[in-house]
Amino acid sequence: MSYEVMSRRCDQCLMSEQRIVSASRASQILRDCRKRDVAFECHKGSIAGRAIACRGHYDTGVGQMGRIAERLGMVSFIDPDTLEPQP
Repeated sequence: MSYEVMSRRCDQCLMSEQRIVSASRASQILRDCRKRDVAFECHKGSIAGRAIACRGHYDTGVGQMGRIAERLGMVSFIDPDTLEPQP
């Protein structure tokens, strides 16, 4: 089992100007993630039925599970186009 994270930001990353929600909604989502100490899940993974952490959110500070997974060497990076693991 691994903690999946996108290998790069997708073309509609919540952390970019091309996000698919408003800036205020993005701020609200990020506040909720911090409050709950969870990673924001990339919508491309969610559509495919997988819980893959957003790379932009991961780069700005992972939650407790992300920190544990990093220490245990259990982070897997996933290509946002193919949803396949990266070497």
